[in-house]
Amino acid sequence: MNFTKELIIENTNGNLENHLPKLGIEKVESEIYTGLKAIPKYISPKYFYDERGSELFEEITELDEYYPTKTEKGILVTIASKLNLDYSNLSLIELGSGDASKIRLLINQIPKEKLSSIKYYPIDISQSAIEKSSKILASEFSSISIRGIVADFIHQKSWVPKSNNRLFCFFGSTIGNMTISETKEFLKLLGSEMGKGDSLLLGMDMVKDLNVLVKAYNDEKNITAQFNKNILNVVNKLVGLNFNANEFEHLAFYNKDKERIEMHLKAKKDMIIKTKNLSDKIFIRKGETIHTENSHKFTKESIEKFGFWAKLKVEKVLTDKNNWFSLIHFRK
Repeated sequence: MNFTKELIIENTNGNLENHLPKLGIEKVESEIYTGLKAIPKYISPKYFYDERGSELFEEITELDEYYPTKTEKGILVTIASKLNLDYSNLSLIELGSGDASKIRLLINQIPKEKLSSIKYYPIDISQSAIEKSSKILASEFSSISIRGIVADFIHQKSWVPKSNNRLFCFFGSTIGNMTISETKEFLKLLGSEMGKGDSLLLGMDMVKDLNVLVKAYNDEKNITAQFNKNILNVVNKLVGLNFNANEFEHLAFYNKDKERIEMHLKAKKDMIIKTKNLSDKIFIRKGETIHTENSHKFTKESIEKFGFWAKLKVEKVLTDKNNWFSLIHFRK
């Protein structure tokens, strides 16, 4: 992550635009310190995704227990013909693009003669993830124009590409990582930025059997635990803290009342975390937790509510045979 300077990096078939410096390192420090001094403590899940965090998450998506990615991809492989979209001169905007493996499934279904008119905008907080995925996509689809955008798309609006005929893709049920108020504000903002005829393809992880949910975030190989703990390494680098990730235990459980998986880091001992300002310290008690992520699960009522907040019409709901995961096509 780069919060300190503007840059544009030329890639094989496009370029990369960085909006993160507009946030400013002071705002990042304030956000992290505020969370670590709160009761209960928390760190925003957007800080999971440095280069190592992105690598670990890609490993998670391959785990037997982690159903969301495999299930969503199973829906995506035949989705293009079901969306009733004009793929000519389409701006394809993917929020939280990661390794771009999901958008690749959609692009693969678009007629080859239309690919040269398509513009693809991968948007992610991880610069390394965008650089890597853009180069791979450019080698596979040489006629597509690619412009990567590094941004915190939840809290910034400067990233939104201006054009007609746009398809916004927000896969992975990443919207479930937001708070309810963040979700409402995000959808209102996105809906207001969309023009008549624009579409949103939104991945939503549905409420399901408790055992399936809990196993997905407590894998036998402990990859999710490594991913969770790595957030401490990220904030160490960003704002000069001295967390030892091995002094924390990974916790993930289902909060039935709030219909969400919660991830926490539980301190194994009392500790004092030093900051760049040596007189300012963070005190953590043994057994105290740092809340790192929520993963809300959704219902049919959630779909209707999201459409209402964004002022978008539900065109189609696509799901798997178990109704574990849904892709919702909204249209302005």
